[in-house]
Amino acid sequence: MSTEPESESPELLVGGNLADQLRQIELFSRFQVEGIMNGVNRSPLIGFSTDFRQHRQYFPGDNLKHLDWRIYGRSGRLMIRQYEENTNARISVVIDVSGSMNHAGEGMTKWDFAMRTAAVLLHVAFLHRDAFSLTGFGTSRERHVSFGSGKTHLLRCFRSLLADGAEGETDFDSGLGGAIGPIRKKGLTVVLSDFMDSPEVIANKLARLRFQGSDVIALQVIEPSERDLDFNAITRFHDLESADVLAVDPQLIRRKYREAFDEHIIALKEACRRHGFEHIELMVQDDFAVPVLEYLRWRMERFQ
Repeated sequence: MSTEPESESPELLVGGNLADQLRQIELFSRFQVEGIMNGVNRSPLIGFSTDFRQHRQYFPGDNLKHLDWRIYGRSGRLMIRQYEENTNARISVVIDVSGSMNHAGEGMTKWDFAMRTAAVLLHVAFLHRDAFSLTGFGTSRERHVSFGSGKTHLLRCFRSLLADGAEGETDFDSGLGGAIGPIRKKGLTVVLSDFMDSPEVIANKLARLRFQGSDVIALQVIEPSERDLDFNAITRFHDLESADVLAVDPQLIRRKYREAFDEHIIALKEACRRHGFEHIELMVQDDFAVPVLEYLRWRMERFQ
C-alpha cells in the first residue's frame, strides 16, 4: 500500500493540542552528554552554573569563589557549592524507510505511524533547543539531515520525512550500520523500525553507540494485523520489499506464526537489554501520538 505524504504541509505534522502536550515532554540521555549550546536540559556534567545541586569537599586548587562560607562559619569545614549545568542534548532520530514499513491493517501504514512519531521526537528536541538530526536507512544510509536546531531546521527535517515514502529492501548490517556509523559524540539515538531481521544483528549494531557512551532507544513499530495473522481464507501475501508472493492458508500456520513472531520480539528485547539500552513496542494506531507520549512520560518519571 502506498502513501501520499507529499500532500501534507510540514507545519501540520505536529500542531494544535499535540504541540501543547509536547511542551511537557523532555528527551534526554541517561548518560553524560556534551553540549555546545545553551539548552534547557539538565546535564549530568557538574559545573558552576545557576542551579544548585550539592556540596563537596574543598580541594587545593578549587576556585575560592565557590566556597560556602556559611558552612565554614558554622562548622569550620571547607565545602564547595556545585551546580548543575543546563546544556543541550544531541538527539539522533533514525528511521527505517524500507518497503516493509508500507504494511497497513485497517488504518495508517507503519511508515505513516513511524514518520509521525519521528516528527514528535524531533519537535520535542526543538522545544528544548537541542541539536537534532534525521537519518533514514534501507540498504544504506539515506535522506540524511545533519545536526542543527531551531524552527527552520525542524521544518527541513519534516520536509525530508514527507518528501518520499518507504520503498526498497532492508539490510540492517549495511543500512542501519551506515546510518549510525557517523554518530560519534555522546547523545541519544532513537531508532524507529519494524526490526524484521536477526535480533543479534540489530542489537550488535546499536551496541556500538552504547560502547561509546551514548544512550539508545529501539522503537519497534508493529501493525496489529501482522502480529495476529487474522485471516480466515487462503491468502496471497506479497513481500513489500521484493516481488515474492506466497499463498497460504492462515488457519494452518496461525498458531506457530504467532509464536514465532512473539519469540522474535522477546529475543530482540533481551538482546537490547544485554547491551544496556531500551526496546519498546509501539502498536500502530490512528491516534499516533498516544503510544510515544505514554512511553516518554513513563521514561521521564523513571529516570529523572
